[in-house]
Amino acid sequence: MDSTDNTNEIPLLLMNLKKVFDQRIQGPIRNREREYQVNTKSEFIKDITKYFSARGIQKLAGISAWEDDGELKIAYHFIAKIGNEFLDTKITIVTFLSKDKKLIKSITQIFPNARIFEEEISKLYKVDFED
Repeated sequence: MDSTDNTNEIPLLLMNLKKVFDQRIQGPIRNREREYQVNTKSEFIKDITKYFSARGIQKLAGISAWEDDGELKIAYHFIAKIGNEFLDTKITIVTFLSKDKKLIKSITQIFPNARIFEEEISKLYKVDFED
């Protein structure tokens, strides 16, 4: 049963993500909106991205980064059509990098449009994206 019709429950896609990767999922973020957030360690980014791609998520809307309390936060914003009505749902994956270790796997092999975002973050925050 996909529970996206009830905005107080997490959709099946994210419940399965939680089971596979044992990640904390928040959402819906705002009342009556289709928006969810997953906080994860940086080493899971590529695997979670592969998981999304294998389940039909084809749109990476953007990647953003900002510094907060001595660490760098990177957010990957996906748009997924989930639920019985296939309505657009925003899923944001947030990871954290320490100032000492600014290395993360690139997702350009899965989502080619990630390259432009990764290049910008690399220039602004000195992050190394490895293949």
